[in-house]
Amino acid sequence: MHAFTRTPPSANCSGGGRSTFVCHAGTMERRRGDSYLGKDFSEPPGLPEDVHVAKKIECVDCHQSVGGMGHIERKATCQDCHIEVEEAMAKSVHKNLACEACHVKILGGYEMTSWGPGMIESKPNPFKKYSLYYGPQEPPILIKDQTGRWMPVKIWPNTAGGIKETVMPKPGLIFRWPKGETHDAYAQLGTFNFPGGNNNYLAWLQVEQVAHPLGKSRTCGSCHDSPTQVARATWHYFDNQGAEPFDGSQKVVADKNGLHVKDIMATSKIVPMPEAKTEYFAAWLRLGDIWKTSGDFSIPKSDPAKYRSLEADIRKVLAQLDIIDKKLKTSEARGEDVKKLRRRWKEARAAAMHEPGSALRLFDELR
Repeated sequence: MHAFTRTPPSANCSGGGRSTFVCHAGTMERRRGDSYLGKDFSEPPGLPEDVHVAKKIECVDCHQSVGGMGHIERKATCQDCHIEVEEAMAKSVHKNLACEACHVKILGGYEMTSWGPGMIESKPNPFKKYSLYYGPQEPPILIKDQTGRWMPVKIWPNTAGGIKETVMPKPGLIFRWPKGETHDAYAQLGTFNFPGGNNNYLAWLQVEQVAHPLGKSRTCGSCHDSPTQVARATWHYFDNQGAEPFDGSQKVVADKNGLHVKDIMATSKIVPMPEAKTEYFAAWLRLGDIWKTSGDFSIPKSDPAKYRSLEADIRKVLAQLDIIDKKLKTSEARGEDVKKLRRRWKEARAAAMHEPGSALRLFDELR
């Protein structure tokens, strides 16, 4: 029998093997690590769910169909629901900042990927993918997309052994779709080798745009306390080939000199499985400090005076909203119908957090 629903549940889209379909489990939970459902559906399990899950908002509510099943919009906009915030952002100092740049604080999924000899479908293969280095990375690094808009990304190292050719490195980031169809990128680091290794190793940094899990905003200081960005990752390797499970960590540094994944280390003992070699599943142990590319990825220095003024304006508007909130609560306690005013109050507060002046136009309705 078939069960049809008007709105497919989110678990159908990216259930990670726990529901009817698993179309986006690989690209979201595992590769990008930006799980919408979170909890048991994230990789690793236990990461936060997107704030919209509790509101019963499904994937297709935002990523709408443009021609039936299989033709779902990849891009979604916050403006359809949060009009007042989008209007405030358009006038703010953060107008060139994607919403998710502040509202995504942690990612999961792959923290390392290596291709090397192994078994695929019970047959030897020179390019088995060792990718189950799962763990959290926080906070996401912010970079500029093709149009100069700041967005959050997931960054992790990749190697493919057994390469005969020599590949030269290229500076900076290369966007996969230069015209902006997507905002995913990579850094081509070139080929490297070491004695006893698996021929040449092609190395690159994967740089993937992320948009989930949306939640409470990062603090201002998490970006503006320093121009240097640092994301820390811990991971747990548990592939069924290569080695017994072991743990490790690394950090991603983005500053005026470039992007750099550094301090990669195993934090527990590595015990290879029979006939396995570390150069197959963990070439990073021998490749050294190669995981970097050039470019300015630092956060622009903010004007201290403007920064303090903005904070003061936000506090001032929020204080006024607190007074209005108390009046609304008194009316609500009396049983008065103030639902419209409460909704406008929420809109004003959301606008105030993004651009204080935008909230003032809503005050006349609230007073």
